[in-house]
Amino acid sequence: MALSVEEAKVIVQESLDKLKESIKREIGYTKELADDKLTLKTLEKMKTDGEELPVGCPYESFDEWITQINKEIKSSEQSIARIGKEKAEIMAFEYYVTNGK
Repeated sequence: MALSVEEAKVIVQESLDKLKESIKREIGYTKELADDKLTLKTLEKMKTDGEELPVGCPYESFDEWITQINKEIKSSEQSIARIGKEKAEIMAFEYYVTNGK
């Protein structure tokens, strides 16, 4: 059984609402990415300068810590890229909800 346009619009609107909630996290991901990049730069300098790990640091080495920060940077970058795609989907869904016949 095929959906009517109005039934499809209801389903698309639900997806649209979820996407709009999802993109609200963009600022948080952007801030986290900036923090992680600064942390990476600081850690690399500390390693190059031959500094010791801070007291109580849970990492066994700067290399282990740097590896973890690089993973977090990659994750934030992927989340920001996903949000870019979601913004395009929002545009398409809004167009359909407004203009679909």
